[in-house]
Amino acid sequence: MTAPSAEAPLRLRLRRGRALELGEETLRHPGSLGGGEVWTPYDDVTHVAATPAGLRLGTRSGAYWLRRADFAERDAPERLAAALRARIARRPGGFAQLERMARLDALAARPGRARLGAALALACAGVFAVQLASPELAYAGVFSALLVRLGEPWRIVTANFLHASPAHLLLNALGLAALGLLAERSLGGRGAGAAVALAGVGAMAASYAAGYEHALGASGLVYGLAGALLWLELRAPEALPVAWRLPRRLFVGLLALETLLLVALPGIAHAAHAGGFLGGAVAAALAGPRLRAERRPRRALALANGLALGLAVLAAAAWLRSALAPDVDAIARRGEALLEADAVPPELLNNEAWRIAIAPEPGGRALRVAQGMAERAAEETGWSDPAVLDTLAEIHFAAGRTGEALRLADAAIALAPEEPYYREQRRRFAGERPRDARPRGPGPSEPPGAPERPRPREREERDEPGLRV
Repeated sequence: MTAPSAEAPLRLRLRRGRALELGEETLRHPGSLGGGEVWTPYDDVTHVAATPAGLRLGTRSGAYWLRRADFAERDAPERLAAALRARIARRPGGFAQLERMARLDALAARPGRARLGAALALACAGVFAVQLASPELAYAGVFSALLVRLGEPWRIVTANFLHASPAHLLLNALGLAALGLLAERSLGGRGAGAAVALAGVGAMAASYAAGYEHALGASGLVYGLAGALLWLELRAPEALPVAWRLPRRLFVGLLALETLLLVALPGIAHAAHAGGFLGGAVAAALAGPRLRAERRPRRALALANGLALGLAVLAAAAWLRSALAPDVDAIARRGEALLEADAVPPELLNNEAWRIAIAPEPGGRALRVAQGMAERAAEETGWSDPAVLDTLAEIHFAAGRTGEALRLADAAIALAPEEPYYREQRRRFAGERPRDARPRGPGPSEPPGAPERPRPREREERDEPGLRV
């Protein structure tokens, strides 16, 4: 008896003189992003699908997309997919491999309702609208390692949804919508929710470790979704339909390019990005692709997501209460702790002093603490920042020391003669406008500062105070 002859290679022509070839053991095909030819063993093929756009090939080492226009013959993608599956079927273990592909076919065909990314983007947009309406809400929610340590833990949650500018919001919203769609398809709603929750915690934990005093933005969540997707691509590619995967070289290249570009920009919270990325990857490792592929929800994961949502609601309530009904005594106690601490940014001292100064009935003790913070901020800025001098003037005015308030107002006007806010403040101190008719300031710039007034300028040797996440 003679041994069966080896299976003859099958060649399919591509345009520009290229070709695909199904050999005895491997498939020869073009690499991604214009790379050279790749020889993929049949055992490494995880999924293959002919689509109206062309052919998508999933392997353990990456995902490859071939456009229908790349083939010399219109029906070549369907012929290639059928021939590849036939060759896999004739190999040892081929039927089990095809069964896994059939499950991926069914998974990809299920109607999806991936909404998490879009919901997060809309939430960030809504919070930004609130920021524009109330700078005090913005200031009460940005991340500050010192203020978290002194009793404002809600900032760990709220800072993830605040943004410094419309462009900052737009970039993060697009990232949340796009990567959220892919992550929710791959991990399911529960798994993607866990990735977002751990990414948010990881981003702010890294910000705390780095000692950031003003950090805000959803980039930590975006990087968390990217971390989850990269973990799945590297560690569990066989569990994902090829339509849900990005070409590996493209995905890693875009992620590396964005990171390098951000490194070159000032005012970026790189530690938060790293913490979010790690949190998302850990969530993907814990949740696992089986949660989505086999539709076996885990009670522990559902409970964790419910707990995270509950904590987020409590954080939002505490944030709103702090901004809309501030506890002056609590602010004063934090102020005393800030005065005892070293290396407190003058902007933070000034803003906390301002919150006391504009309270309806601050009280003598609170005003003394506010005066101490404002004077320390003035000393650290060389008595050359009009916003700090204005805070100190407001404190003296609230304490009934009108003469000192007028002197400081004159000093602020001399430093910023083009700013009408300080002149209107002086008129108020002099009784030329009602006591409670505080003029509206030009508003804080990035990041949000204290309400309705300019924030202090930072000295050149300081880092930018507003780190964008």
